[in-house]
Amino acid sequence: MAYEYNNYEDENHQFSTILSIDDSGVWLENDLWGRFFTKRFDGSIYWDGWRQKHKPGDVIPVLRQKRGNTCVYMTGFDLHKTEEKLIDYINRPQQEAFVKAVVYQDNNTYIDCWSPVWKKIEFQEPGYFSAKRGDTLIIERKVIAQDNVSVTYKFNLVRNKTLEDEQTAWINKTLSGFTDAERNKLLLLSDDMRMNKK
Repeated sequence: MAYEYNNYEDENHQFSTILSIDDSGVWLENDLWGRFFTKRFDGSIYWDGWRQKHKPGDVIPVLRQKRGNTCVYMTGFDLHKTEEKLIDYINRPQQEAFVKAVVYQDNNTYIDCWSPVWKKIEFQEPGYFSAKRGDTLIIERKVIAQDNVSVTYKFNLVRNKTLEDEQTAWINKTLSGFTDAERNKLLLLSDDMRMNKK
């Protein structure tokens, strides 16, 4: 199996030579890491297919992840599992986005955001929405038009995660003298008092 060597290798990405393959995993070797073993994932449906495509002497890319004092090596058959996790993340209907700018105009809130998955996002909320540059928003994306060439999305605000986190931290600090049970009772009592004033 051939791989392009262009700018792939660094401290934690190395092309490695397969020394042997058995039911438990693969022995590999490269100049930087020496000889090492990576085991197959239990129950991996990709192992048999991966094993049929590779043989001792093949040179393959390997990812090394440091975990404390040990290292975990990932080859193609377990990288596929990582790729599935990434694709699942990309396909989530809700994503976090970083607020770059907020403009209040004509009784609307215009928000300019950036997401690592969806990139530049611009949308508006009717009325006043409390957000500022640097906040993290949870945004939902829905397809509103699609053809063979392009897709048009509508972005909806789900919530301001930063504001919720700040509010929760403030409540925890303010009510730090109460137990969880007392805190819950206090919140219920204050809601009852407020509602009965009407």
